Amino acid sequence: MKPLHAQITLHATVVVFGFTGVLGKLISLSAVPLVFWRTLIGAGGLYVWMWVRRSAAPTMSTKVRLGIVGTGLLVAVHWVTFFAAIKASTVSLALAVMATVPVFVALIEPVLRRRRVDPLELLLGLIAVLGLWWMYRVDVSYGHGMLLALVSAFCAALFGTLNSIWGGYAPSLTVSRLELASACLGLAVWMSVMGGWQQALPSSTDWMWLLLLGIVATSVAFALTVEVMKVMSPFTVAMAINLEPVYAIILALLIFGEEEVMPPGFYGGASVLLATVFVDAMLKRKKAPRTDA
Repeated sequence: MKPLHAQITLHATVVVFGFTGVLGKLISLSAVPLVFWRTLIGAGGLYVWMWVRRSAAPTMSTKVRLGIVGTGLLVAVHWVTFFAAIKASTVSLALAVMATVPVFVALIEPVLRRRRVDPLELLLGLIAVLGLWWMYRVDVSYGHGMLLALVSAFCAALFGTLNSIWGGYAPSLTVSRLELASACLGLAVWMSVMGGWQQALPSSTDWMWLLLLGIVATSVAFALTVEVMKVMSPFTVAMAINLEPVYAIILALLIFGEEEVMPPGFYGGASVLLATVFVDAMLKRKKAPRTDA
């Protein structure tokens, strides 16, 4: 893949990632069955992709495999709380709160990797919390949705940090396939115990959105991201992915109109959140050795 094609593919993929929130709102299913179908379709798509690419499954120890399975269950919690947040509030609010993921990473990574906490990361984290408080003050009626989005962001930070560890033991596609499969199985068990299968059957319209969510926004988008990362630097990819909330908010406004319009203070708080993400990325770029792409 040529650099120009990689750039276009990367931003198209980030737009698709941003579209997941819109799809979550369009699908009438509640969060748990929605994520069950997403992980089932997504895992199946990755199995097909790896079969077509003739990717052999690597040998992993039982400890690593169990760790990845546990991370997959964490992915399920992340997506369930994410889509529950969207249904309890708005796409714009849920995606804006998800920008707190780097804040949680700054707290989680030093613990898991046994390194010292970076004071600058903590400072940026505090600024991000101020932005979050500003958003909350705008409309406290969305407090429940904001809390769900915060739980989702914490889970995303935790499984993202864990994936950076598992990536040293197996290819990313193999890790993702196992995580999606374990998430799907975990949700199937949950619905069996809690009696949620009665409301788990999608409508004909839901099937269309679910296939887009599971195949295009999960399997294809992730596979393309892996391909792009073979050509482009991690910093470039990370900066583009940071634009996901921006794309998502724009898409939500275009599709849902006034339903997604928030007071000016919301966008002020969201801008503070996103600014901390970009400042953090730029500072890490300066510290890291130059590896251009």
